[in-house]
Amino acid sequence: MSRHDGTYDIASSYEDNYQKGPFIQEAPPQRVISPTHTFLGFAVNSRLGVPAGPLLNANWILAYASLGFDLLVYKTVRTVATPSHPHPNCIFLETKGLIKEQDFGNRLLATTKQPSVIDEISITNSFGMPSRDPKMWQEDIQKAKRGLGKGQVLIVSVVGTPDQGNLANDYAKGASLAVDAGADIIEINLSCPNVVGGEGSVFTDPIFSSTISKAVKQAIGSVPLIIKIGYVRDTTKLAEVVKANAPHIDAISSLNTLSFEVVNADGSSALPGRLRSGICGSVIRGCAIEQAKRVVVLRQKEKYDFVIIGVGGVMTTDHIRQFLNCEIDAVMSATGAMWNPHLAYQYWQEGK
Repeated sequence: MSRHDGTYDIASSYEDNYQKGPFIQEAPPQRVISPTHTFLGFAVNSRLGVPAGPLLNANWILAYASLGFDLLVYKTVRTVATPSHPHPNCIFLETKGLIKEQDFGNRLLATTKQPSVIDEISITNSFGMPSRDPKMWQEDIQKAKRGLGKGQVLIVSVVGTPDQGNLANDYAKGASLAVDAGADIIEINLSCPNVVGGEGSVFTDPIFSSTISKAVKQAIGSVPLIIKIGYVRDTTKLAEVVKANAPHIDAISSLNTLSFEVVNADGSSALPGRLRSGICGSVIRGCAIEQAKRVVVLRQKEKYDFVIIGVGGVMTTDHIRQFLNCEIDAVMSATGAMWNPHLAYQYWQEGK
């Protein structure tokens, strides 16, 4: 690995990582291709993938495909070009252990020191869901789609932009453009904590979120639709959100990052101008597993037929198994895959 020991160089800007990454110096190990699993109607090699976030463009998609991740989510796109928040965008956290609900409201401490153990890596990130112009990302999605192997699917994450008019219509427009470019599956991101507009908190509103999912589903027809949600502390509200969206969706991806205030040792914002940012990595696994279990219970109780994707704090192969043991259908790793790009291969090797 390179000096920063991750496929995304947190010491460099988003643009540098977009243009030059991913930073993988080791050749991908070879595995036997065997599409023996099913995911939203597609025959796939495994139930393991990378969620929206780390896979910035086709180069990143194809690199992780070669590493054995089979469910690949192209980083969130918009109908209008949108820049990233300024560098820095990622910083390590000093927090150890798992965040619990009683920790919500606390400030977390940033550090420049990278943990030596993969299971202890947690970060805060703040990008703001940047996007290239649609013509550019459509061409890049086509490149990604052409390069995928047997038993792999391309999921494109889409978000609407409030200043483009009707937000639901803008989500639907972006989803249609992604389908036209070759997306196998659409994911609508309702849950980013790093934006200043309303597009980041839609998942907490049953009526508004279902208005969006309905509009998108009508626009994309038979193409499978995933909604990406954040953590919902109120179980009644979670049930309302799931119930409202269930008629329009094929899958729920849970969860996105947790939103916290992150500071330096002197109390200043770790990310200048952005006191609050998203928390990823090992510390969020407890909340992620808990919400996955809650969604599973709702699916069983109400006899919903959507697929459940577990995301959050998946750093090791044991964590993959912990999620799958919750009776979910697929698992995705972002931070874990960034600092342990051979995670999918290790999981495959253990299951041979």
